[in-house]
Amino acid sequence: MQSTLCEHASMSEPQLIDRVHQPTPREFYHRYARPNRPVVLTGITDNWKAIRNWTPEYFRTYYPTAKVVYTAWKSKAPNNDPTEYYRNRRRRTTTLGAFIDAMNSSQTSRDYVSQYPIFSELPQLKNDIDSLEPYMNIPQLYPATMQSKVKKAATFWLGPEGIVTPIHFDSAHNLLVQVHGRKKLLLLPPQQSSLLYYPSLHLGHVNYSPVDVEAPDFERFPRFRKATPLELELAPGEVLFIPVRWWHYARALERTISLNFWWYSIDSLRRMWHPYLTYKLSRLFRRSPV
Repeated sequence: MQSTLCEHASMSEPQLIDRVHQPTPREFYHRYARPNRPVVLTGITDNWKAIRNWTPEYFRTYYPTAKVVYTAWKSKAPNNDPTEYYRNRRRRTTTLGAFIDAMNSSQTSRDYVSQYPIFSELPQLKNDIDSLEPYMNIPQLYPATMQSKVKKAATFWLGPEGIVTPIHFDSAHNLLVQVHGRKKLLLLPPQQSSLLYYPSLHLGHVNYSPVDVEAPDFERFPRFRKATPLELELAPGEVLFIPVRWWHYARALERTISLNFWWYSIDSLRRMWHPYLTYKLSRLFRRSPV
């Protein structure tokens, strides 16, 4: 893309985000998870083999035949219009070797291995990471079956420089681990949802926004001028906590590999009642798009 997040002359100046080195799980919970505040955690993946070893070349060499599912989006437009993306994206299956070969041979590819449960395909890779469960504060009194249900399977992201994830929010807390390459991210709190034209049900899900936050069309979305985003650059080994319902957008500054670890809590479920109700009512009454 040609524009950058800092070119928003007509938007409020981006705010900085806290960065904390090796917090204890208790400190993380009380200062960030419980009040639903994003933060960058540093130093907690220092012993991960994944941070040292995982690169596109590593996967091309050792796991070329592993199956992956990726998101394909073909567009002649130079921008990253979310409406076009959500309407025209397709999920396709290939091998890691074939995907990386195609990524390396194209200067304009928008294909992205996204939200792929890599440890189901390659369970041996679990040995390359340490558990982040202490930071999830899952009550130990929960039965084992319940503890497993409040966690979603970790997912794998692999894509080329410049690849974009349009702004959206998740239905669970999220620890985003940057494994390889750097990403630039922009976050907005739930309180600014109206500035992102929530709910935009014509996109198919209540958690998507039609605003291209890197190149906003202020004639279509004038309220976005009042947005006050948090902006950060995430380096390998760093972990971004994205609280439930926080809007987030990402752009790869280099070829990138990331992992997501999602989990639910009573608080995260409470914060999702409005999106859930909004979506269910729209289906029940077949409300026209907003």
